Amino acid sequence: MVSARSAIVVATLLAYGARDDMRLVRKMKMTKVILSKSLLEYRREMAEIVRQSVKESFIGGVKAFHSGEPFLAHPDLLPPPKIEIIELTTYKGQIGDPIFLATSDDFGIWNVHMVVRDDKGNLIESGDAASFEDGSGCWHYMATASVPSGTSVTIYAAATDSLGGVGALSQSTTIP
Repeated sequence: MVSARSAIVVATLLAYGARDDMRLVRKMKMTKVILSKSLLEYRREMAEIVRQSVKESFIGGVKAFHSGEPFLAHPDLLPPPKIEIIELTTYKGQIGDPIFLATSDDFGIWNVHMVVRDDKGNLIESGDAASFEDGSGCWHYMATASVPSGTSVTIYAAATDSLGGVGALSQSTTIP
């Protein structure tokens, strides 16, 4: 069995085209691991993020609190959450009207935040949506503000997953 460290050494050697060093690998009777360039680049980026995090967060063996932004996920490996649909057929601009959302994510959506703005960009309301208890990826938001008939509004939704990835979608409608 090949250790993770050995696989990384082989992958690094392959990535840098170190053919002379590959003789050493063959003598060690290891399985060659071939990784794509995008995966190697992602590994290098992540290693640099970890080095920086350790450097900034640990001082003399004591972990310091760091509230910085989460790392940006590599689009091929850690896709962000996706809001598939904002369903506005039941939203008539009245308090208590529901707005439904369908979401998808590989890592579980942690939060969906909603914002409603008028056509001039003025904030009408905002808040967090609630997930359906069946774990279907469906969410609902109950309106907390009344909107006059004929007003054009845009509903913005942003989903955050457990790894810090963010996906967003917006949809416009005119209040009947």
